[in-house]
Amino acid sequence: MNHAGVLFRPIKSTDLEQLLAWRNDRAIWKWCRQSSLITPAQHQKWYEKQGIDKSMRMYLIYNTDRSPAMGDVKETSLGVCGLTSIDHVNAAAEFSLYIDPQQHRQGYGKTALKQLLNLGFDNLNLNHIWGESFDGNPAMGMFESLGMKKEGTRREFYYRDGEYIDCHLFSILKEQWCRRR
Repeated sequence: MNHAGVLFRPIKSTDLEQLLAWRNDRAIWKWCRQSSLITPAQHQKWYEKQGIDKSMRMYLIYNTDRSPAMGDVKETSLGVCGLTSIDHVNAAAEFSLYIDPQQHRQGYGKTALKQLLNLGFDNLNLNHIWGESFDGNPAMGMFESLGMKKEGTRREFYYRDGEYIDCHLFSILKEQWCRRR
């Protein structure tokens, strides 16, 4: 599937209801750090913080379709991605990514992550972009296919569904990413 039309834009308040539904969907929630469902008040607080916190850059992932008959452009929301814990002194940041559960396994996550890495390395002049993933997350294969290296494992680091689970750290350096492009 060609996803050249995958775009980013800042998150708007009108996106919040959809984003909260996605974050609280088990298909996404089970791979995220929070240990319980997010309340609307918590979600609103996050939205306000990401709008002013210079160490975060969060984006709605979307694509557009043009109606041939009307010439109208329709935006379809696909997910959220961003860079957090941006550290300009050490030129490093953590990536964040989730895709609408109805759009899983269609290549949108991989395309969005490629664009996010380009943004981080080219526009923000980062040197190191990293992320973490829980044991069993199918996205780990995607991370490796993009050239990310598994740096290590935090053993039994998170508690989910009555058991402790491992968390794996992945990263890629600017030089490695530039060689792959």
